[in-house]
Amino acid sequence: MFKHRTLASAFAFALTLLSFSTSAPLRAQPPSAAPPGEQYGERLDTVPGVSLATSEIMRRQKAMPQMLIGWRPHFEREVERDNLAQNPDAPAVSTWPPNATKFSGSIRPLAPQTTALSFDGANVNDTQATPPDSMGTVGPDQYIVFVNGRLRSFDKTGTADGVLNANPDVFFASVMTPVSGSVVLNFTSDPQIRYDRFTARWYLSIIDVPCTDANCNGIAANRWLLAVSDAASNGTITASTVWTFFQVKTDNTDFCDYPSLGIDVNALYFGCNMFSPTAFAGTNGYVVQKSSVQGAGPMVVTKFTPLATVGGAGPASPRGVDNFDPGATVGYFVGADNNQFSRIAFRRISNPGSATPSISGNIRVTVPTTGATNPVEHLGNTGGNNGRLDSLDDRLFAAMIRNGHLWTAHNLRVDANGVANTGGAARKASRWYDFTMSDTANPALNQSGTVYDNAATLAAAAQYWIPSIAATGQGHALIGFSKAGTPFGATPSYTGRLSGDALGTMSGVPGASMTDIGVTAASYNPTWDTGGTSGRRWGDYSFTVVDPLDDMTVWTIQEYNEATNKYAVRVAKLLAPPPATPTCSATPVGFPSGTGNVTITGTSTGGSGFYDPGSDLPSPALPFTHIGASVTNATVNSVTYNSPTQLTLNITASTLGLQDVTIVNPDGQSTIASGCINVTLQLVRYRARHSPPRQQCRMRAAVR
Repeated sequence: MFKHRTLASAFAFALTLLSFSTSAPLRAQPPSAAPPGEQYGERLDTVPGVSLATSEIMRRQKAMPQMLIGWRPHFEREVERDNLAQNPDAPAVSTWPPNATKFSGSIRPLAPQTTALSFDGANVNDTQATPPDSMGTVGPDQYIVFVNGRLRSFDKTGTADGVLNANPDVFFASVMTPVSGSVVLNFTSDPQIRYDRFTARWYLSIIDVPCTDANCNGIAANRWLLAVSDAASNGTITASTVWTFFQVKTDNTDFCDYPSLGIDVNALYFGCNMFSPTAFAGTNGYVVQKSSVQGAGPMVVTKFTPLATVGGAGPASPRGVDNFDPGATVGYFVGADNNQFSRIAFRRISNPGSATPSISGNIRVTVPTTGATNPVEHLGNTGGNNGRLDSLDDRLFAAMIRNGHLWTAHNLRVDANGVANTGGAARKASRWYDFTMSDTANPALNQSGTVYDNAATLAAAAQYWIPSIAATGQGHALIGFSKAGTPFGATPSYTGRLSGDALGTMSGVPGASMTDIGVTAASYNPTWDTGGTSGRRWGDYSFTVVDPLDDMTVWTIQEYNEATNKYAVRVAKLLAPPPATPTCSATPVGFPSGTGNVTITGTSTGGSGFYDPGSDLPSPALPFTHIGASVTNATVNSVTYNSPTQLTLNITASTLGLQDVTIVNPDGQSTIASGCINVTLQLVRYRARHSPPRQQCRMRAAVR
C-alpha cells in the first residue's frame, strides 16, 4: 500500500519524468482450450524497455534537490479481514503436527544460527516515507537495500560501496506514469528486489502512485515497474551496469496495491490487491515470461483475474513464490484465504515460461486456527491506541520453495499457549508454515509452528510481527521479525530451527528473548505519524533470504526503532552452525604416501555439519562456493561431500608423519583436526626385468 511522501520530492521529481512510448505489440492469442481445470489469462500490452547505466542514474540523482522532511497526508488501501468466518475444520493448536513438542527444554542457543554482522541499511532521514517497506536481498558480492525513498548498495561487510544510492523515483523515472492531464504528481511505493541465481541478474520491481490531486486523495490506475540488470555485470552491480526498465499498466481502471514478487527458472510472478479506486475489488496475479526481459523486450505479461473476488475464496494479498529448483515446471501464487480464516490458498501456474501460461482453480489447505490482528504495544508509547504499531492483518509476507517445500509466515493474535485468540490477553505472534509441494499433487501441510511469548498477561509479553522465513540448502530455517511489547521497544530479532528438529518447533523458548540484531534504546512517538485506529505505520514487508553462492548463510532485513522517534531498517548476516568436528584426531587415519582417497568422519553437535551446495547450475549462473579442505604437506586434489558427517578427500602426500586437516564449509567457517592423517611408507611389489623367478618379488619403499 502506498505511503507518506514529501510534496517537495514528488513535485520536483514530476518535472523530470520522461514520457514513455505508447506503441505496443499485438497480443498473442492463446490456444483455444486450456488444460483441464485451468484457465488462460489475458496478454497485456507492453512496449520495449528503456536502458540506462548506473552511472547515468546516479548523475540524475545528484542533480535532484535535497529532500526535506515534510510528510504528506495519506489514506490507506486496506482489505477488511477482521470478521471473516472461521474454518470449522481447523485444529485449535499452536503447532502442526498437534502432538509436536512445542519447545525444547534443553539448554541450547535461542537460534541455531549466529549473528556474524548487522548494520543499518537506511533510516527515516534517507527515506522520507513511512513505513519503509523493509526490503533488500543479497547477491554474489553485495547486499542491496531497496525501501521506499532509498535504493542503496553495500558490500558484504556492511559498508556502503557508493555504487547505488538513489531515490527509487529517480531510478524508475523513465517508465513511470507521466505527470500530465489528470495526473498532477507521481511517486513510487512497495519495492521488491531479488537476485536470480539462474541468470546472475538483479530484478527490482515497484509500483507508481499517479495522483489526481495535490494531496493524493485521488489516484489513477497505475503501473508495475521492473528493472533488470544486464548479463555483462555477472551478478555485481557497478557504475557500468546497464539496467533495462519495463512497465505495464496492470488494469485500465483499478489500482494495483501491495504487490509481491516471486521468481523461478521460468518466470516472474507478482500479485496485487486491486482497488477501484478506494473500494477493494479483489486480487489479481501476473506472470512475466522471464526470457522476455533478458534483452530489450517487450515484456510478455499475462494477467489472471480474479485470483479472489470480493468476499470470495482465493489468495488475499497474493505472494508470487520464489523457487530455487532448476527443474521447476510450474509456478505458484499463495496467500491467506480471502474469505475464511485458517486456510491458505494456492494457485498453480502451468507453462509459466511460455507466452500462454494457464492457471489452476483455488487450492485451499486447512492450517491451525488463525484470526484477526491488532496494533502492537511498545515501550514508551504516548499515543494510546493510535500510537501503537500497525501489524496489518494476517497476510503472508513472502514465500519460497526449496527442495520441494514451500515456506511462508504471517502474524496473528494468540493466547499464552500460542493458539489463535482475540481475547484481552492475546498477544501478537509469528506463525510459520512448511508445505510439501508437487507439480501434480496439491500442496499439503508438513509442519507449522508459532513464535510467541507465553507470559500470563499481554502487558508482560513480547510480540513478534511482520515476519519472513527462509530455508537453507542444509534444510535449516530462520524467521526474522520485529519484536515489541509494553516492556520492549521495537527491536529487530530472529530465531530458527535445525533440519532435524521436531516438526513444528523452533529453537527459542517461550518467554525468553529471541536473538536481537539491533539495539533499541528509545521510544517511538513521531509527530509526522500520529497513527490511527490501526496504529502507526510499520512494515509493510520484511525479507529473509539465503546467500546464492554458499546456500547456507541467511540475511534478513527488519524495521526497528533506531533512535527517539526514528526508525531504521536493520540488515543482518546470520551464519549456519559450523562444520562437523572430525573424529580422526583421536585415531589418525593411516595413509600410504602417494595419491589416494581418505575418508574424514565427523561428529555433529547443535546442528554442526559439513555441507556442499551440489553441482553448479548451467551458465550464466555463477558457480557455487564449494566445501574445501587442506592437508599439511600434501595437495588436496578433490573433496567429495558424502553427508553432513562424512567427506572423501583425494590427496597427494609425500611427507611422512602426522598431518593436520582443515575443512572449510562454503560459508567460510572451518574446523581443524590436528594429526588427523598419518602418512606412512607404502610398500609396493614389483617385477625386475629379466630377473630369475626367485628374485622377481622384492620390496622397496615407493610412491603409488
